[in-house]
Amino acid sequence: MTGRLPQEETTDTLQMQQLLCTFRETHIKQHLRVGEDCWEYIVGGSGRQTIFIVGGGGSGAESSFTLNVALESGARAISFCIPTSAATPDRVTEGILAILDSLQLRHAVFLGHSLGGLIIQSFAVRHPQRIAGLVLANTGFYLGVRAWALPAFVAVMARVPPTLLLRMVGSQMDRLLKPVPAASFWQQFYRNELAEPHAGARLRHQGILMLNLIRFFRDHPISPALQWPHTLPVAIIASEDDRGFTPRETAYLGSLYQRSETTVLPVGTGHLSFLTRPDDYVRLVQQLVARAST
Repeated sequence: MTGRLPQEETTDTLQMQQLLCTFRETHIKQHLRVGEDCWEYIVGGSGRQTIFIVGGGGSGAESSFTLNVALESGARAISFCIPTSAATPDRVTEGILAILDSLQLRHAVFLGHSLGGLIIQSFAVRHPQRIAGLVLANTGFYLGVRAWALPAFVAVMARVPPTLLLRMVGSQMDRLLKPVPAASFWQQFYRNELAEPHAGARLRHQGILMLNLIRFFRDHPISPALQWPHTLPVAIIASEDDRGFTPRETAYLGSLYQRSETTVLPVGTGHLSFLTRPDDYVRLVQQLVARAST
């Protein structure tokens, strides 16, 4: 993924710009009011199965557009933006449930990346009958010292002024995106997302949401006493060099699900595996969809 020639990078960037332009022309953002929250989401593709894509912290409805495009060839794909007003697991669960109901979907495969992995698991705790399968990518539950140290860090970050928070996140994204093909395109794409109105508020609220999710799982742990973790097909996608989660935390996540299959992608993948290794990522998602459909 590294050491690309300038000409290759330029070609990749132009292709990504065209893909995004086409995506925006063919995918209309839809809106759904649920109580005080207005949910923005995108639907595309067709097929027997539906994949509900839940991105990481700060994600918008378009943040995973390359995933949407790749998965729409064999399934219906839905991605959304969590409203800044929805900072509790219950509010997020209500929004997801409302989108499913509005589209008359009895169930779907849920794909959650990073923070999205915690979100879809909290939804599964409340509504396991609406889940056909789970893809948990670059996510997990913090263990040991990290179980209190990282939430404490997130709590501090949630109090940082929005302008400073945006600069810090922007700098981190630039670093994470360096090994990605068409890196310059993606760096500009996320800069544009972070420049949108209320982007700082969204990041702060999602930090609060993360803290609330950690508390939620303390009160509602995924345990052997529950039936659905024993029967649900689960794919876990991890990276050997993901600084977000340790191998121990990845192994623990897999132990919660009897029918889970874990794939650890090699060094150079990092936290943004859906961008650094898109072909492997999509293949693993499609394999889970096939398992969920049998």
